[in-house]
Amino acid sequence: MLEAPIPYPFTLDAFLDRIRDVRQRPLHMHDLPDEARGAVTGLWLGTKNADHLFVDPGASGLLRVNIALHEVSHMLLKHGRVGGDAEVFIRRMLGPIMAAGRGRYETEWERDAEKLAALILTRAHTPPPQDGDEGLHRLSRTFGYES
Repeated sequence: MLEAPIPYPFTLDAFLDRIRDVRQRPLHMHDLPDEARGAVTGLWLGTKNADHLFVDPGASGLLRVNIALHEVSHMLLKHGRVGGDAEVFIRRMLGPIMAAGRGRYETEWERDAEKLAALILTRAHTPPPQDGDEGLHRLSRTFGYES
């Protein structure tokens, strides 16, 4: 599921660079359009040529990181269309595309994306092991640490 090691120390930009590398396609961050605010706080749009993350411009710090990680989690979990009001808005604005939005957590996809975002953020603030044998290093790499 998470093929890219999580950088330590963690920065959102470094993490997104690794996602770009793993997915081998552009990934762009944008402010969420005014028309979408209130319905969602974040949105992932997967087009034919690139991925686009939209985050509420009023969100800053840890909230902004969490929203972005939630949307990246939709990508990593291979979630597709969102349905409901968010999809109606997206279709009206952009036509048919793959999209997932962060708003309410009524669906299993939303809950799963939020859980994965929390796991990524928790792991991001856990330093990798310093020393050890090759077995420990292999185990560390398996769980996303670089060695």
